[in-house]
Amino acid sequence: MKNNILIRISIFSFFSIILIGCKQLNNEANVEKAISDLTNNFPQFRKGKSKQIEYYKLVRSVTYGENEFKLQLRSEPDSLNDPQKILVLINSTNQCYAIPFLSNTYRDYWGFKNEKTIPNVKKTKSNFNQEFITALNTLKLNDTLGTGRKVIKEMMFSLLNCTIITEKDSTEVLNGWSNSNHDLENELFDPKTKIRFRRNYQELSKDWHNNEYSPEQNSYYDTKNYRIYQITNNEGFYKKPLKLVIKSYRQNAIFNHISL
Repeated sequence: MKNNILIRISIFSFFSIILIGCKQLNNEANVEKAISDLTNNFPQFRKGKSKQIEYYKLVRSVTYGENEFKLQLRSEPDSLNDPQKILVLINSTNQCYAIPFLSNTYRDYWGFKNEKTIPNVKKTKSNFNQEFITALNTLKLNDTLGTGRKVIKEMMFSLLNCTIITEKDSTEVLNGWSNSNHDLENELFDPKTKIRFRRNYQELSKDWHNNEYSPEQNSYYDTKNYRIYQITNNEGFYKKPLKLVIKSYRQNAIFNHISL
């Protein structure tokens, strides 16, 4: 009797391991297809020699609740100049959608306020606002249960480690950040840079006090990617799908050190 129980437990464990392994392989295949579709549609992304899921390494992953949805942040190797990143959204049935999370070089994609695009950089013919809302709708995450809001919250705080901008952050907004990009010219000491930071501050500060009374609008500081995202839901009702307007502000200045 005891032996029969042990045999049954062993058989159950064996098949459980197989099912988990098959599920993981299926999940990876779905993510691979989503990333491959993205790299085929956006020439701004390099293609790996074999699997794209191996080339675009996982930086961070977030699972909300009991598999209600998952978020992934993937990136080209840090050794590259100006590496590009990808956001992957996964719903409860493991359907995947990959969103371009391009660098600040692609200013038309982010629609940066208070500046022009770079003339010799090819336009993306899309934007983050459009790609993000398409992902939510495609995966049926933009529902009447507030799932879209949960996705935004987890993406901003858990995945990207953003902070909400308030009046106490005024000095940081006015000063911005510097980073290197050897494909672009230095701009740290360009007077236009300070003007851009000041105008960003002026536009953002208009809404700091309004945000205290409007949970449908917040500004998030993404210091890792040198951006501020101002996200507004124009629907204004909790039990309705989101109607998002995402404004982005570039908070970096290119500074390439000169070797003597």
